[in-house]
Amino acid sequence: MYKTKIKKFVREASIPLVFLVLYYFLFHFQKFISLPTQDKFMDLILNFMNTQNIFLIFLIALVEGGLILGQYSPGGIVIFLSIMSAEGNIPKMILLLSVISLAYLLAYSLDYLFGYYGVETVIKKLGFEKKVERYRKLLDKNVFSTIFFSYAETNIASLVAVSSGLLKIPFKKFIYFSVISVIFWNTFWAVVLYFFGNAILSIFGTTYLVIILAIWVLIVFYNNFLKKEETINVSS
Repeated sequence: MYKTKIKKFVREASIPLVFLVLYYFLFHFQKFISLPTQDKFMDLILNFMNTQNIFLIFLIALVEGGLILGQYSPGGIVIFLSIMSAEGNIPKMILLLSVISLAYLLAYSLDYLFGYYGVETVIKKLGFEKKVERYRKLLDKNVFSTIFFSYAETNIASLVAVSSGLLKIPFKKFIYFSVISVIFWNTFWAVVLYFFGNAILSIFGTTYLVIILAIWVLIVFYNNFLKKEETINVSS
């Protein structure tokens, strides 16, 4: 049982751990290898996002909103990098928000269908059954509030979308609530980043990304080793 938990933790935390190791290697071996400073590195990332076409941004957001790959990426990172790369260009920010929102809605719709057509076996193999069941219970109590508040974070939103499908919530109702929630939260984060994004970068720099990765690893650790076990049944 303990070995299974360790394997699951390593699998789920592998991406942030790799990035943390890469970060340490890049910025703590400057004496041996000539590399950009941390500030220049962040500028390179933002410039990369700024020069990418809309279709690529759409694809990145689509992956981030998906159930399987989206669970192994830090939720909302595409919003952060895209809005910051727009550098206060309002028309561009509106275009980016529209494209990202559309990608999220498509991803959540696919997640919904994933749950609707009863893929409990796949969910169990991926280790998502406990999370899915938790959100099914919340959806039973209040569909709108569960969807609305969960959509503040893409990783949770994808699980709620799957749970909505498992509960056979009417698609029109699901997509209506999803549109409201996606537009609200994407606009909210865009406004926050517009007014405070530069302050965040000036205070933390690339450390901001390290904080995200560290929190990511800690959440995975908590879910695998500290969280109380629950008896779960994901069958409809």
